[in-house]
Amino acid sequence: MKSMDWNKFAVWQQGLIATQNIRLIQGEDFALLSTWIEADVITITLVDTGLSFQHTWSPQLSEQDIAFYGKHKAHDVYLNTYLKQGLIGASHFMHDLLPIQKIQDPIFLDTLQPYFKFNHSLSQIACYPKHLYLIFTAHRFSKAFDRNARALQQQLSHSLAPWVLATHYHNLAQQQADFASQQCLQSFPLRALVPQPIRLTQAENQVLHLLIGGESGSEIARIRNVSKETIKSQIKSLLHKTGTRHQNELLSRYAHDKLFTMSP
Repeated sequence: MKSMDWNKFAVWQQGLIATQNIRLIQGEDFALLSTWIEADVITITLVDTGLSFQHTWSPQLSEQDIAFYGKHKAHDVYLNTYLKQGLIGASHFMHDLLPIQKIQDPIFLDTLQPYFKFNHSLSQIACYPKHLYLIFTAHRFSKAFDRNARALQQQLSHSLAPWVLATHYHNLAQQQADFASQQCLQSFPLRALVPQPIRLTQAENQVLHLLIGGESGSEIARIRNVSKETIKSQIKSLLHKTGTRHQNELLSRYAHDKLFTMSP
């Protein structure tokens, strides 16, 4: 394993903190972590129990992959063993915690393991102030991780504290701003203002209703027989027109006010 360039890491982390003030963080923003730890796949999950916030990023896995894992997470026998053994705060070779021959969970064996096909996993749950947790997992398909990779993961997890705390305060400020806005509207209701409908194209309307139906971007592209990039562009247009930041906020707004109409 190559020596770690901590100056480059510091610059990258500063950029990551600055980026989230401009746009939503994407999985690709964590690609350098994969390079530094020499992993085929990594996932970064931030859990903020104080703000009831949880999100997972990955440069390699799709949103569909992450959702698939989330659906079956209760059957991740390695994570369950890690937690039962009280290993929070330490980096561990997950496949060494429980030999495959001793695993009896059929959903793990028949669903999770065949889907991801990871042969070597290194994972750490790091704790920070403000009830914050970072789950950093690295996977390889063939070559096993060594002790150097394990030590590096521990260092990286500890060194990510500035971004973790910055994200907490960023989300806290957003929540407080939203709360203040709601309080203002309750105290000074704008009854005289009639909300203006948001006009959507036929394509945007179709994409919106497929999203409401629970379809993923890939499924929508297949159903509408267009490219994934076209669907991404149409979803971006929907977010821009509705003033929402992500799909969950878009669907929440639709359920709340339904001020969406077709363009003439």
